[in-house]
Amino acid sequence: MKIFQFIYELVPGGAERFVVDLANELAADHEVVLYTLRDDSIQNKGFYVPEISSRVKYVNLKIKPGFNPILVWKFYRLLKKEKPGVVHCHLNLVNYFFLSSVLLKNRIKFFYTIHNSAETEVDSEKERIIRRFFFKHRYFIPVAISDETKGSYQVYYKLKDVPVIYNGRKFCNKTPEYENVAREIACFRFSEKTRVFCHLSRFDEKQKNHTLLINVFNKLRIEGFDVVLLVIGEGFENAVDLKKLAKDHVHFLGIKKNVIDYLHACDAFCLSSNFEGMPISLIEALACGCPSICTPVGGIVNTVKHGITGFLSKSLSEADYKEAIRQFIRSESSIDKSSLVRVYQENFSIEKCKDRYLNLFLQ
Repeated sequence: MKIFQFIYELVPGGAERFVVDLANELAADHEVVLYTLRDDSIQNKGFYVPEISSRVKYVNLKIKPGFNPILVWKFYRLLKKEKPGVVHCHLNLVNYFFLSSVLLKNRIKFFYTIHNSAETEVDSEKERIIRRFFFKHRYFIPVAISDETKGSYQVYYKLKDVPVIYNGRKFCNKTPEYENVAREIACFRFSEKTRVFCHLSRFDEKQKNHTLLINVFNKLRIEGFDVVLLVIGEGFENAVDLKKLAKDHVHFLGIKKNVIDYLHACDAFCLSSNFEGMPISLIEALACGCPSICTPVGGIVNTVKHGITGFLSKSLSEADYKEAIRQFIRSESSIDKSSLVRVYQENFSIEKCKDRYLNLFLQ
């Protein structure tokens, strides 16, 4: 089977990380072409390119940002010529392929995975109506990445049923840099009682709610808790106000290629999002046996079992998120880290994710 995967770019991000893992896994038995639109020679646009398997054909189209209607016709001509069996779009790229899904309906199957709640990726009511038409009449098959995301699809697009396929991730082994990371983190500890938390994401205040996270850690320090927060990800160099808010127990480490080592070495992973789909960073934390403290949004509520695989705040308030972290500190030993790895293996391995997508592609 010839499978085309389309995504805007391969910047450091969960959806981008997932697409590379899925393409690599599918390519073991199928012909896979991974297309990206944005010029990958621009800083970090091709962050994950070195991790693409040699079995995957990678094509960077170097298309400038902004919706260009001419591309709708160009993509149709590309698909008509190359004749893939499956076109799989990620994030908001679906708009470019509506025409193709009609003209090539009986020759190509079209699938669309949204990596957040449905309503967060649509700019207008007109766009929602257009998408609903194509989803309802099955020109495009939407794929939900959690039970919560499925619900958002069904309500927002008024659909009867939507397939659910949890995101997957390649198993997260420590890299050769792990010992260096362990020593780095040891330097952040004030004492044996210091608990080091890590937060992995790009800078996106609207979705990730970084201000709440920083405020909570500031208050914990004022209350006498021996805690350190490491923030890893892209874009924080421009987050001037956020950095001013952060006290000296919060450290911004920038982009890291070996985030897995930090999850293995830290005491817990923090995610304070306002909305999510199924965060790849959370799946990575599970695979590393790293407990998670999260807000109750998106697929997180299907994944984190309070007091068993991590801790969920009761709401999106600072008070409730602070209490969730306090609960972790008080009962950290109650978390069986090996059980986190089992949750990953049973639900979120890239191998199982690939099998589920193939079953859907072949229906």
